[in-house]
Amino acid sequence: MSGRHVVFLESNLTGSGYEAIAAARRAGHRVTFLTRDLSLYLAPGHERLDLGPVDEVVTCETNDPAAVVAAVRGLAHPADAIVAVGEWHMISGAEASRTLGLPGPGPAGVRAARDKSLTRRLCADAGVPVPGFARVERPEEVYGADLAYPCVVKPLDDGGSNGVRLCRDADEAADHVRLLLKETHNERGQRKIPAALVEEYVDGPEVSVEALVRGGEVSVLAVTRKELGELPYFCETGHQVPAALGSGLDEACADVAAAALRAVGFDFGAAHVELRLAAGGPRLIEINCRPAGDRITRLVALATGVDIPAELVAMYLAPGDADPLPAPGHHRAAAIAFLPAVEGVVTAVTGADEAARLPGVLDVGVYVEPGARVRPLPNNTARYGHVVAVAPTGPEALRRARAAADTVTVTTARA
Repeated sequence: MSGRHVVFLESNLTGSGYEAIAAARRAGHRVTFLTRDLSLYLAPGHERLDLGPVDEVVTCETNDPAAVVAAVRGLAHPADAIVAVGEWHMISGAEASRTLGLPGPGPAGVRAARDKSLTRRLCADAGVPVPGFARVERPEEVYGADLAYPCVVKPLDDGGSNGVRLCRDADEAADHVRLLLKETHNERGQRKIPAALVEEYVDGPEVSVEALVRGGEVSVLAVTRKELGELPYFCETGHQVPAALGSGLDEACADVAAAALRAVGFDFGAAHVELRLAAGGPRLIEINCRPAGDRITRLVALATGVDIPAELVAMYLAPGDADPLPAPGHHRAAAIAFLPAVEGVVTAVTGADEAARLPGVLDVGVYVEPGARVRPLPNNTARYGHVVAVAPTGPEALRRARAAADTVTVTTARA
């Protein structure tokens, strides 16, 4: 089904959005990119958007669904789908699609997934295992929450591990809530929900479940094992697919993720569901109603043969397809390791070519160049680049990716 017109509503900066755009072009579709600020995607410090597959860039206030509707109606070529793949614009995309009569997820399910406290409540009511939690609108409310310490404090509707912190006691938690409430807008200029989530800390490995959803059907494609940096923050340093947890845990994670998606009413699209493995089994951490970032979709394609961004575009263009959603195959393992950034001005980048020649290495991405000023933050943006590698097993793929990442040297000077 070629020759259709796909409008992409913004993107994330970590791979899957760019993969979806490239997939639409490969399938022969017209591609329009709708954004409020194109320069964001061309700046150093993250993966940059290749405009080669894009036919037209249209600027509008993408945070406003009405403005998105007006922009799409004004296009010379009628749109067949509005595809949002970034966390920030899933609500705008769902509401604009509903107004225009185009395929997409129900807005209510997207809103429930975007509000972490609403996700928790709906899932708890449905019997999905979740950590103990409290929604607080003032720092003082922390002291009345019936939670053990340490606990995790996070914004209700941010992303990329922004503002997520482990707190040792009630005073530390209240201080962090106070800090979060001072930040009224996110990095895309959207007003944040004026509250925070305080939740039980689940001390166990973190995984994510990657799935496609259509109506009542949930196809789990992979369970990803996630590598994290040092506490008190939760910065992701690498991933491997498959997780291969054993003892039936992969299947248990898939079941919890599917139940959580049904509990919030997410009914169409890709999902990236994060879990923690407690002693009694997996517990839901959050639902992201979009494809995984961090090139996890690339890992899934390498490990299972399923290209999630390409399948997502195809779903939007044939929402009533009666064929079953794709199921994963078993090919090999894949992993990604990130190059952590430090503060300063980049003076040299070496070793990328050598890293690319190491066994199993497929991709070496460097996000900075000499002259770039780096200001690391305690979230998933503090990176110089990444390496993707494959191997027969996940641990070996991750070892190869880390070895290659260690080969790349980014030299900096104090700003």
